[in-house]
Amino acid sequence: MSYTETISSLVESLFENSKKASSRFLFKKNKMPNDIYHSIDIIIKSKNNIAVTQNSRDFFHSISELNDHEFKELMLHLKNERDIDLKAMKSATQAYANENSEDNYINLQKSTISERKILFRKLNSFGESTIHLVKLRERIIKNTSTNQDYRKIDSDLKMLFIDWFNRGFLVLKPIDWNTPASILEKIIKYESVHQINSWKELRDRIDSTDRRCYAFFHPAMGNEPLIFVEVALTRDVPNNINQILNTERNPDRINTLNKAIFYSISNCQRGLDGISFGNYLIKDVVKFIQSELPMIKEFFTLSPVPDFMEWMKSSNNNLYNNINNHPSAETLTNNENLLNDLIRKYLLISDRSDDRPNDPVTRFHIGNGASMHQINFLADTSKNAIKYGCSFMVNYKYDMNNIKNNQKKYATDNKVSHKKNI
Repeated sequence: MSYTETISSLVESLFENSKKASSRFLFKKNKMPNDIYHSIDIIIKSKNNIAVTQNSRDFFHSISELNDHEFKELMLHLKNERDIDLKAMKSATQAYANENSEDNYINLQKSTISERKILFRKLNSFGESTIHLVKLRERIIKNTSTNQDYRKIDSDLKMLFIDWFNRGFLVLKPIDWNTPASILEKIIKYESVHQINSWKELRDRIDSTDRRCYAFFHPAMGNEPLIFVEVALTRDVPNNINQILNTERNPDRINTLNKAIFYSISNCQRGLDGISFGNYLIKDVVKFIQSELPMIKEFFTLSPVPDFMEWMKSSNNNLYNNINNHPSAETLTNNENLLNDLIRKYLLISDRSDDRPNDPVTRFHIGNGASMHQINFLADTSKNAIKYGCSFMVNYKYDMNNIKNNQKKYATDNKVSHKKNI
């Protein structure tokens, strides 16, 4: 055996032994919470990749067994004990202020990186580690409150995710009846706008002539979708969600359809909150549909108005109480004229300090370059739609020729581009 082969065999043997040791540790029960702090020290300080991988696996296993109190103690440790070294940062800042050389710049950069961030980077050392980190941030978000502020930790993770989940790494995939069942189950689970109640409903949304579904995936997240959008192909702009969700309809022939309606966008990973995927998704899906179905010329949404009732609470409390106490189509119809005035005020006149639209869905679509096309009353009379949006839904139009101008206008004056006399 040559020298090179001997070294290669030795490294392979060490790696296999480390995996076995890690496996024994992973399935060892009744481990003490203190083990996780030991793993943290090794991960941050070690320059041995094999040791980092082994201890990263141990860290994630330990964290999964922490109760709420132990998890809080760990967060406080990361927040207070693994922060930026202020003394080193001040020294590096002063050195760079005195001489802005390349070396001083690099030292300044290094000094602003907390031990938490070093830990999170090194934890991302094996196949499933990115998923574990996303789930860790999800738990951090769920446990953050006025009394438990973990924004430092959350910020370090979020900044890493912004780099790791940028558009260059995202993969757009159609979701259809040939998609693996494990992914289809997640589509049902993660649908957050219009609940999918059965496999029949799912099949109608992804396996009908006039329906499509597309999702973004990331190579490090396996079969976990990041976000998906459901699309209806139509001849007319729908003003009611039942026109789309009706599973008993007779689909039109594909060559008679000329519009694509985005009617549901669902983010799948709470741990990726604040990482923007939706704007890329819609634009990529438009391009995909245009290449696959060139007869589709126009693109619209049928979108909810999720915060309208909450806004109405302070704007017209008597009406809010009436609808909240008697949430029915009849109550809404009796107040149709007043509601139509209020919804236009809510959607088109900002009450916010930044002068941006009150409605988060409006901010999303207008910020993407869409324009407001139509406001629809009694568009969704389901219990939740009345509770949050008072049955209103909005059609936003994505005109490929005007997207850049609309985005520029919104960025300049925060105004909502909309159809005349909307």
